[in-house]
Amino acid sequence: MSPMLDLELAKGAIMADEKKTYTFRCTVCGYEVTIDEPQLPDDYVCPVCGVGPDMFELVDEG
Repeated sequence: MSPMLDLELAKGAIMADEKKTYTFRCTVCGYEVTIDEPQLPDDYVCPVCGVGPDMFELVDEG
């Protein structure tokens, strides 16, 4: 593999690691889901207890 290709692969890996993710917790059952959007889709349903996105809270990771 060429050094340039190695550099491009490394850049891609770094950029992928820097992508912001958001974790939401179901306030009913505690299930957590991590996505790359700051809001759950309107049609999201908790796979454990079946509630909609209005029953999820953003987990503060700071």
